[in-house]
Amino acid sequence: MKALMVRTDFSLGESALKAENAVKIARDAGYTAVISADSMNIASVIPLQRAAGDDMAVICGVKLNVVDDPTYEHRARLAKESERCMESLVRDRSYCFTALIKNEQGYRDVCELMTLANKREQFYFVPRLALDQLAAAYAKGNIILLTSDIGSVFQRRDFAKIIGTLVTAGGRDNFYSVVYPHPTPFYDQINVRAMKVASALKIEPVAFYPAYYEAVDDADIKDIAHMVTNNIKIDQPHRLRIPHQRDNAVNGRRHLLEALKAFSVRMDVPVTAAMASTTQDTIIEACTWRWHELPPALPKMADDEPATLMKLAVAGLRKRLTTKEFGYTPPASEHRVYVDRLKYEMDTLTRLGFCGYFLMVRDLMNHSRETGIPVGPGRGSSAGSLVAWCIGITNVDPIRHGLLFERFINPERLDLPDADLDFSQARRHEVIEYLNERYGEDYVAGIPNFTYLGAASALRDTARIYGVDAADMAVSKEFKNLEDDSLSLEELREQLASLDKYATKYPEAFKAACKLQSLMRGFGRHAAGMIVAGVPLVERTPVELRGNARCIAFDKRYCEAMGLIKLDVLGLATLDLLDSAKRYIKESTGEDINLDAIPLDDRKVLDGFAAGYTQGVFQLESGPMRKLLKDLGGGIEPMSFKTVVATTALFRPGPIQSGMLDDYVSVAKGFMAPQSLHPVLDELTAETNGVILYQEQTMNATRLLAGFTMAEADGVRKAIGKKDMEKMKSMGEKFVVQAQAGWIDVEMEDGTTQRIHRAEHFKCEDGALRTVEEALEAGVKLPMAAVRVTGSQPGLSETKAKEIWDAFEKNGAYQFNKSHPVAYSLISYQSMWLKTHYPAEFFAAALTILGEDKHQGLVKDALTYGIHVLPPDVNVSSNRIEIRTLEDGSQVLYAPFSAVKGCSENGCQAIMRAREKVGGKFESLEQFEEAVEKRACACNSRVRESLQKVGAFASIEPGSLPATDPERLRDQAELMGNLVIDAVKASRPFEMNPKRSAEVNVLMTRMAAEMGLGVTNGAIVIHTQRLKSDPGGNLLS
Repeated sequence: MKALMVRTDFSLGESALKAENAVKIARDAGYTAVISADSMNIASVIPLQRAAGDDMAVICGVKLNVVDDPTYEHRARLAKESERCMESLVRDRSYCFTALIKNEQGYRDVCELMTLANKREQFYFVPRLALDQLAAAYAKGNIILLTSDIGSVFQRRDFAKIIGTLVTAGGRDNFYSVVYPHPTPFYDQINVRAMKVASALKIEPVAFYPAYYEAVDDADIKDIAHMVTNNIKIDQPHRLRIPHQRDNAVNGRRHLLEALKAFSVRMDVPVTAAMASTTQDTIIEACTWRWHELPPALPKMADDEPATLMKLAVAGLRKRLTTKEFGYTPPASEHRVYVDRLKYEMDTLTRLGFCGYFLMVRDLMNHSRETGIPVGPGRGSSAGSLVAWCIGITNVDPIRHGLLFERFINPERLDLPDADLDFSQARRHEVIEYLNERYGEDYVAGIPNFTYLGAASALRDTARIYGVDAADMAVSKEFKNLEDDSLSLEELREQLASLDKYATKYPEAFKAACKLQSLMRGFGRHAAGMIVAGVPLVERTPVELRGNARCIAFDKRYCEAMGLIKLDVLGLATLDLLDSAKRYIKESTGEDINLDAIPLDDRKVLDGFAAGYTQGVFQLESGPMRKLLKDLGGGIEPMSFKTVVATTALFRPGPIQSGMLDDYVSVAKGFMAPQSLHPVLDELTAETNGVILYQEQTMNATRLLAGFTMAEADGVRKAIGKKDMEKMKSMGEKFVVQAQAGWIDVEMEDGTTQRIHRAEHFKCEDGALRTVEEALEAGVKLPMAAVRVTGSQPGLSETKAKEIWDAFEKNGAYQFNKSHPVAYSLISYQSMWLKTHYPAEFFAAALTILGEDKHQGLVKDALTYGIHVLPPDVNVSSNRIEIRTLEDGSQVLYAPFSAVKGCSENGCQAIMRAREKVGGKFESLEQFEEAVEKRACACNSRVRESLQKVGAFASIEPGSLPATDPERLRDQAELMGNLVIDAVKASRPFEMNPKRSAEVNVLMTRMAAEMGLGVTNGAIVIHTQRLKSDPGGNLLS
C-alpha cells in the first residue's frame, strides 16, 4: 500500500494543497492511502474522506504542539511579566509530534487532547500541550505517534529524554521515529538523531516525504502562502526560505527510497528499504478508524418529547385561534385547516425525531421573553412552521401568509432543522450565557468560519507582498461589477482589459494570485452559529478557541454530518430600537404597547411606506429603497403589507439584474399586464404582479400542475436554486410528463367533490404512496375520505408544460424564501407604525440605538415630523435622548451629554448625581461647579468647557447665548458631529471666475453661430461646498 502524508491548506501558511483536491491528486499519482497531518487541526478529514469514497484509505492525523509548560504565559500575563520573556519561551521550547488515530476511542482521545490544548490557560497564539498530557493520551494505546518534520523534537538537546518519557508511558509498538531525507545539512543532523534514538530505544524508524503542494513547480506558492498568512513581503530581509521544500510535492515519494539511500551514504547511517514501504504499511493497517457520519445528538427535553410538544402545540393553537394578532383572528371556517396542518406537522416531526429540537428552541425563546430580552417575530424558513407559531418560537401565522412547512423541513429527507433566531443585539450575550448554564459548557459551542482567497482577495494579497502600487492593485475592485463571481482570475483576464494590463505588468504576482485562488485564508468565528448537543462535544469534535470564544473544529457545512444541530443566535439592533421606543412611550403616556397586536392594514402606516418615509425603518431606509417605495406608492393599487413583503424580496441584486423588479413595478403602475402562463400560476402569482418571486410559488405550482409531493417540490426548489443541472434536467422531464396527466374530480364521503391532480401521490394506510385512482382500485384507504372518481380534466400540452418549466428555471435562482421577508417585514411594519404614531419616541430610540453614520439622516427626517434635535441641557439631558413637549405642543429631543466629544458615561453619571444632589435642577453655573465631582475620569475642566461651547449651560447662565444661537453652530458641529445637519441652501451670492466666464462665452458663441442659434449664458457651477447649518436651517459657515 502506497501512503501519501499530506498537509493541507487547513495548516495556514504551511501548505498550498487544498483538502478537496488532495485525494484526486494522490489517486492520480498512484497512491492508495492518504495520511492527513495538519497543524493542530483535523477539520480536513471530512472533505478528504468524502473525496476518497470507499476505494482509498484516509488516515486522520494531527501535528501537535508541545511545550514544557503550556500554562506559563497565562500565569505570566496575570503577573504582568514582559512580553519578550513569554515570546522567547514559545520560540525556544516548543516541539511537535504527529498523532495518527487508530480507532474510535483514538478519535475521542485526539479530540480531548486538542480541546485541552485550546483551553484559555494553555492557548498562546497557538494551541499547546504539555508532555505529560500527550503521554497520558498515548498510554491509552489508541493513537500512533510520529516525530514531526517542522518543529521536530530532535531540535532539542533533551530529545532522547522526551521520547523516552513517551515510550515508557505507552510502549514502543505505537511510536515511530521518522526520517525526512531532505538533502540539507539541517535535516541530515535531524535524521541522524532520529536513527540513533530508534536504535537506542528499539523503536521502528520510518521514512516520509509530506506533501505540501501538487507539483515541484508549486513549491514557491507554498512559500507565498506563508508570506500572505504572516504578512511578509517578498523582498523582506532575512525572510524564511526553505530550500528543501521542492521535495514536498505529491510525487516526492517516487524519490523517497533514492533519497533515503543517499542520506545513508552521506551520513554513514544504515537504513532499510522497509522504512519507505512495509513500515508505512504497518502504520496504515493499524489505523482502522475512518471518519463517518453520526446520528443527531440533541439534548433530552422531556421523557416523552412528542407528547409534550403535542400538548404545548394544541394549547398554543387554541390560544392563537382566539387571539387577535396583527389585527387578525382566523375565522371559524378556517379552523379545520389549522388543525389538519398541525396534525401533519406533528406527525412529520415525530417520525423524523425533531420534537426535542422544537422544545429546545421554545425553551430558549421563553427564557428570553421571561427575562425581558427582546426577540424577533421570526426569521428564515422556520416561520413556515405552524408548530413553531403555536408554541411561541415565531409570531408569524404561516397559513395567513401562505407559507410552507416543507420549505423548513422536507418530510422525506433527514435534513436537520436549522432555526434562525433574532434577539436584542445589546443582550445577545445573555442568551449565550443561558445556553451554557442550561446545558453545560461542555455541550455548547460556537461554529468556526473558514475564509478562502477569492479572485479579488488573492490578487490583493499577492500584490501586497510583491509591493505592487496601490493604484494598480485597485483593479480588483472591478470584479464586483461582474455578474458571475465564480470566475477564476484567468477567466477574468479575458473579460477585463485592465486585468490583462495588470497581468502583463506584474506577471509573477499575477501567476502567484492564480495559484493561490481558492486556498484557505484564515480561521474565524461564525457571527451567530451555535451548537447545543445532547452529548459532550468532545465526543464528536475538538473544541477550539476562536477570538476568545469556544468553537467546534468543523465548518458549518459539516455540522449535520457530525450529528450536531445548529442554532443561529443573531443580534438585531432594530429589536433594541423597538424596545427602547416602547419604554419611551410608557414613560410619556403610561401605555404598554403590544406591537404584535397592531393591524397590518393601518392606512396611515401604509401611506408612510408609499411616501418613502422610511428613514430609520428596518431594511427600508436606503435611498434607492425609498425611491422604489414611492414608485409603488404611485401605482394602481394602494400600498399594502404584501407590497412591503414583495419589495423586501425584490430589492436584491438577482431580481434587479434579471429584470424581475422592473416587471413588478411596471405591472404595479399599469404600464404592462402581468405575465400569464396558466390560470393556476396566475392565481399563485397574483400577489406579486405575475412575477414568480417566491420559492413557495414554484413549489405550489409543481404540486398543483404536475402532482409533485411537497417533498419533491422542495427538491425542485433546491435543484434550481443550486443550479444542479443534472437534477434540474430529470425533474424537468418529470414535470413535463406529469403536467400532461391532468386532473380528476373525486367524490368524498360527505358528498363534496374535490379536484385532485391525477399524478399526485398520497400516503395510504399501508404506508405505500399511491395516486387516488390506484388506491381506489386496490381498495386501500387514502388520507382523505375518497369514494370514487366522477370526472376528469385534461392536463397541459407538452409545449405549455415546457414553457412553464423554463420560467421556473429562469427565475429560480433569484426566487426568495417567502417566510423570511414576511417575518422581517413585520419588523419593518412595527418600526413604521411607531414612527407614524409616536414619532418623538421613535426618533429618540433610533438616535440612541442606531450608528452615528445614520444620525444625520434621522435628524433631517425628524424635522419633517416637526421634531427638533437640540444640544444637551444641563437641567434636562442625561445619558440618553430626552423628550420634552413645549408650550405650543411641539416636541423636541435633547441630545445626551455623551453626544459631546470627550464626555464619557462616567461624566454623564457625575452630572446626573450632582443634579440629583441639588434637588433635580441647577440654578446657576456656580452651583453646578460646586456640586459636580471634578475628577479627571468624570467631568473635568475639558469636558465642562466642551459642554459650555455647545450651550449646555445656557439655561442657567444669564446673558449667555442660547443653545440654538447660530454663533454656537461652529462649536456644535465640531463637538457633536452628525447631530448638526447640512443645509442645502445658502443665502450668499456665487461669483463666477472672470477668466473662465470669458472662455465659456467664446465657446458658446462659436457653437451658437455654427448652429444658427442664439444663446443666453446663465450661471455655471465650477465648485461646490457643503455647508453646515442648525436644525432650523441657519447657516453655519
